[in-house]
Amino acid sequence: MSGYIPVSATAIFWENTFFNIASALYILAMFFYLTHLFGRKQLGSFASIVLRIAFLVHSVFLIMRTINLQRVPFVGPYEFGNMFIWATALVYLWTEWRLKDKYFAVGAFLTPLITLYIVYLTVVPRLIPAVRISRLHQQLRPVLQSPWLKIHVSASIFGYAGFTLAFAAAIMWLVKNKAGEQGVLAHTLPQKNILEEYMYRAAGFGFLFQSIMIITGAIWADTSWGSYWRWDPKEMWSLITWFVYAVYLHARFTQGWTGLRTVALVMVGWVAMLFTWVGVAWLLTGIHSFG
Repeated sequence: MSGYIPVSATAIFWENTFFNIASALYILAMFFYLTHLFGRKQLGSFASIVLRIAFLVHSVFLIMRTINLQRVPFVGPYEFGNMFIWATALVYLWTEWRLKDKYFAVGAFLTPLITLYIVYLTVVPRLIPAVRISRLHQQLRPVLQSPWLKIHVSASIFGYAGFTLAFAAAIMWLVKNKAGEQGVLAHTLPQKNILEEYMYRAAGFGFLFQSIMIITGAIWADTSWGSYWRWDPKEMWSLITWFVYAVYLHARFTQGWTGLRTVALVMVGWVAMLFTWVGVAWLLTGIHSFG
């Protein structure tokens, strides 16, 4: 087929197999993290091991996809989604490694989000025909054959990963606030001030990479189309996401905001990020229609 890279049936089989195994392991890790959260504390380290294996298998899938494509898998919903999931797991595991068992409870809120993203890539297209997520191996369009692609998309996936981690901490804060000081969750979840620090650092990490993504995208756009900004829906929603987190970080750092209003800002930012990724692709049209 014109525009597609021919790949052997064997290569496709193993690529899909590693993706399916990684997906199953991510879901299994979620189960063990949740079990840890509800009182089986000894399963926290085991859940972490399962998540690390899932991450490694997912890395093998991405390597195979790269070999089959003869390029880094950055383009289209399926490739970007997989890179985003991989980056989210990486950022979480790095943070978990630094904080050890104190951080296992966060995995119980982070892995369901990873599962949600996997469901978007696999189940949603079967339920909603309008959502077409192709696994075919496409050649790069001329406009994408640029060194800026790797920098721009890499920044995007790590920005989204940071925002996902911040959102997980925000949900934890709400659960902790509801649970109070009684019950299993009250003893398993970190204190609210610690969760706010997790949320702040993750949002700051995501904001840094979101800023790099917007800047590099503007430079790339000027190189390709002669204009830094074209008011494309994806550009606009990326800027809206950036602005929400900018307000949150500014309010937290300069005004000392804490509590529900900062949690609400982080959650609004995540919804804006999700719409930038998913909603714009299927509800709006623009120059970013390739992914």
